[in-house]
Amino acid sequence: MDKRLQTKKALKEVFVFLVKFNLLLLPFYAVIYFDINFYGLQAAFASFIGSILRLLGYSPQVSDIFIYVGDLPIDISRDCIGWKSMYSLLALVLASPGKLKNKGKFLGIWIPSLLVLNVFRVLIIILIGLNFGVKVLEITHKYIWQEIMIIAIIVIWYFWLKKVKKINKERQ
Repeated sequence: MDKRLQTKKALKEVFVFLVKFNLLLLPFYAVIYFDINFYGLQAAFASFIGSILRLLGYSPQVSDIFIYVGDLPIDISRDCIGWKSMYSLLALVLASPGKLKNKGKFLGIWIPSLLVLNVFRVLIIILIGLNFGVKVLEITHKYIWQEIMIIAIIVIWYFWLKKVKKINKERQ
């Protein structure tokens, strides 16, 4: 295939990916725009985090979506449950090339892995707040862990793209 046809094919693939990805993001934007809450999930997540903190030797008080550990109040907001990370990965993988069955298997491993990473993220942020204060907690929460989660999603998606490339190469 000449270079021009390869470029045209690659541009078409990118265009198709972008259309699929943006369509898959419509529910994501709807949740944000209409301020849809996940109150039940937030409360369950707060309770789970409270249980882990108890196992770590702390005495948290959990009330709905709030966790109080000593003088540190923690509000488990909609974003704390990691839905944006999980949905972003879902949309990236579903919009990418590959068979739906393989995508399902891949996401079946990596969506729960992101959930575990998110639990770890929330625990680390709380422990930082308890040991270093609210200012360090805010910096860690707003900047460091946000970037770590973005990088994690991109790296996991990269694994998917490599897997698809390998599968396609084996078929040829």
